[in-house]
Amino acid sequence: MAPSAQLISQVKPRGATGSRETAVASNKEELGQKRQAEESKNSKAARRRKSIATPQQNAAGIPCEARPAICDLRTIVINLERRADRMEGCQERLQLHCPELPFTRFLATDGRQTQIPLEEVTTSWNTARNVIYQKKRAIRMGWDDLDTYAVRELTLSPGERGCSSSHIRAWRHCLEQSGGTERPLLVLEDDAAPTAEFCELLDRAMGALPADAHLLYLGYSQASEWKRELSPELVQSEYVWTTVAYLVWPAGAKLLLDRLPVNEPVDNWMAALAAQDEIKAYCVRPEVVLQADAWNVNSDVAHSDEHYWGPNSDSDIRHSDAPEAMAASVAEGSCFWDIDSDSE
Repeated sequence: MAPSAQLISQVKPRGATGSRETAVASNKEELGQKRQAEESKNSKAARRRKSIATPQQNAAGIPCEARPAICDLRTIVINLERRADRMEGCQERLQLHCPELPFTRFLATDGRQTQIPLEEVTTSWNTARNVIYQKKRAIRMGWDDLDTYAVRELTLSPGERGCSSSHIRAWRHCLEQSGGTERPLLVLEDDAAPTAEFCELLDRAMGALPADAHLLYLGYSQASEWKRELSPELVQSEYVWTTVAYLVWPAGAKLLLDRLPVNEPVDNWMAALAAQDEIKAYCVRPEVVLQADAWNVNSDVAHSDEHYWGPNSDSDIRHSDAPEAMAASVAEGSCFWDIDSDSE
């Protein structure tokens, strides 16, 4: 069975401590009073910012905990136990652009080491549905490569299965930590790279988010046109790729778990549910979380469909199979799943 959710110590956001200590004895009392006043001020501000639900959302019956402020947004970072270097790199990027965000390390499932139940993740998948959206994206982007997207039956790699298992465990954790409320969970992969506009745009998007939201993608690769536009910062998704960063609400987590097994790469599987209107998925526009590397550059995951995905059907994708590539990957900390997860 896949390992249960394992959480490592919570990482405190920058600025969580009190005022700077001073060695000047004559000012000690004055500084203590200032510190007390500042802590009181911060406490009041934190209470005010517990939720960013708008009056319209409150009137629509959306509970405050369903629209938490960034400083109160529960967040996990999926990371393999032996890749502490990846966790450190992600922590640096998060603290650069969203220092108020508290986050916790969430140990990933190692697809090579762990026996993943078939009732949770299958071992093969058919590309037919994904090909439809690959072609839609090609048309939208003006690419002349429609003949390269073939329908095939492919074997899921150990890394793909481990990735799916990790997200399944994250959805279960979402339900466990909600305490019966609709408090969402922010799920990040450890190559997440927030943009400078992360806080501002996420707040705006959350303020426009409908009550029926199950997922809110913060990072994605768009396939088809949007289903609808709700605000300049918020759109409803039909089909997007990647799982680098998304908010999942307990109602959405339950829907995802009720529809197991994952029978294709997990981002395709989630996108298909949105395309079929089985879940309500939205996207922050523009995306506020990027990936440290492109999905097919220096990747430790052998994507089962990569050799006919996109304009370069013959594939010039560089993986960490060679010792020198692996060494560079570890040094740069640029890959999400460890090389061993995909070694047969």
